Amino acid sequence: MSRSLFGFVSEREPVRPEVVAAEFLSLRSSNGDARTLIEKVIGEDPRFLWEGEYLRTMDASELPLADASFVVFDLETTGTSAKEGGVTEFGAVKVYKGEVVEEFSTLVNPGSPISPYVIRLTGITNEMVADAPKISEILPRFEEFVEGSVLVAHNAPFDTSFVTAARGGNRLPNPVLDTLKLARILIPGLPKYRLASLVAHLGIRQLPNHRALSDASATAGVLLELLPRLDGAGVRTVGEAASLRGGKKKTKAQKKHLADGVPNTPGVYYFVGKDGTVLYVGKAKCLRARVRTYFNGGDGRRKIGRLVRETAKVEYRETETELHALIHEAREIRRLLPRYNSAGRGDRPGWFIKLDAREPYPVPERVPECEGGEGVVLLGPYRSAGVLDTCMEALGRIFPLRRCSGEGGPCVYGQMGRCAPCVGMTGEEYESEVVGGISALLRGEGGEEHLERLVAERGRLAKELEFEGAARLRDLISGIERIRMVRTLESAEGLQAVVAPSTEEGVIEAFILSEGRLVAHRGFASDDEEGLSSFAEEALAGHRGNGVRDGAYEARVVAAYLRRRPGVVEAVGMREAADLVKVARKVSEAVEEGGVES
Repeated sequence: MSRSLFGFVSEREPVRPEVVAAEFLSLRSSNGDARTLIEKVIGEDPRFLWEGEYLRTMDASELPLADASFVVFDLETTGTSAKEGGVTEFGAVKVYKGEVVEEFSTLVNPGSPISPYVIRLTGITNEMVADAPKISEILPRFEEFVEGSVLVAHNAPFDTSFVTAARGGNRLPNPVLDTLKLARILIPGLPKYRLASLVAHLGIRQLPNHRALSDASATAGVLLELLPRLDGAGVRTVGEAASLRGGKKKTKAQKKHLADGVPNTPGVYYFVGKDGTVLYVGKAKCLRARVRTYFNGGDGRRKIGRLVRETAKVEYRETETELHALIHEAREIRRLLPRYNSAGRGDRPGWFIKLDAREPYPVPERVPECEGGEGVVLLGPYRSAGVLDTCMEALGRIFPLRRCSGEGGPCVYGQMGRCAPCVGMTGEEYESEVVGGISALLRGEGGEEHLERLVAERGRLAKELEFEGAARLRDLISGIERIRMVRTLESAEGLQAVVAPSTEEGVIEAFILSEGRLVAHRGFASDDEEGLSSFAEEALAGHRGNGVRDGAYEARVVAAYLRRRPGVVEAVGMREAADLVKVARKVSEAVEEGGVES
């Protein structure tokens, strides 16, 4: 969960200002002035938009170029491709209204030696990066730095490919502008379009020197020279600039009639070829708006153009809610294996937490693959690297992880009682209390008292108006709770009930899962215990079990959906209808009291 206001709103949107005040600012009561307070926090930030009483974020692609925030970045690497090389340096500048307003710069330990050629080219040596943070530590900071902004790079596919590889194959959601491509379109006829050549041609003072921050600054200078040229060419928005192809703003709109008759409701849509084969399955909160984007020129990607050309008709299935659309999409992709849904095929391994008990005082490490073996504790897989990093940070607050060698006097963490060697913990005690405690906590098999201490500390900070610290603890607690919930929903026997407040005031939502598969979902008035009881009895009467545990993906979909629910979320094994009623009552009482502690 993001610690920034933009990230908080984008994860839950649309969201009421009272929810932002309560959950992000940790204010128990805003005295009816929540919107006024949030408007002061937002100011004139164009990334936010009010829709009636709700706040949402703007898609950066929709912003006018004059209003967009740009993060111009550059990477230095060990090799020529993301598959073979690693990152040695990040450099980025944030540009808003023609001015550089913030910088981001750090060396990175690539985990492999730097070749002599690259050392001569960049001046970055193996000694310089030996003690630098790894890419897994840098990415969460960079992701937060770029939230809501437009990414810009010179020869952008190169730089973005390394970021995508480091994120396990998942691209950043930000729109991307490539100054190399734009310069070729807007300044035709130059003999070369290398960054140094453009800087010299445009008379930019900042010279590139194969160091990330300097090259990012030089690229920012190129961007500022290109923006007026884009305006002169009639390109007004970020989306139009990103989709430029050889001087054309968009691919040609085509087959718009295929979107006729598609309703403005949540649901799942199918792009079908001439032979009746389903080419692509997607989901949407508003089917008509989403489907029409494919036929008005799309986003310029060649893949979308090919899909539209092959599509003969569009079919759809309406659903009651966005969640039903998410679940049905997942099931249909797994059933049909559409050719254009390559990202949705199968359940690819995700991230794991690794604790290598063969080492003294092992510390949690995020690894991309299952690196098992005797003496190695593996927890996972988990889909979100960001959530996992937040979770591991929280573990450092809960358990006395090893922070130093233990030689000499106690380190800073040891003085706080949070470094095992410094406080005199033996290896056997560490394995039992720390390694065993982390395993139990993340498997949902105990450790609730640790979370209760974090919740109490968050309450203290909120009471003392230390909003930033309270918000950070909220994120850490949420990271662990989400991982515990997904693990419980995937592996528990019988029915599991989850209850959360709805975005609609006075309504709670109940979810029933069996071995990770969603079997029922409905909204109720917070005091409708009779309706909840009947709903639970129906689920219990119809429960026969799945036979196989194939619902892990659905449990993760539900958990991701619940991240956007305001307030407390409770889960319980449901053996009788009273179990659901009891946990729903607990959620309703928390909402009435303010519901900020989750």
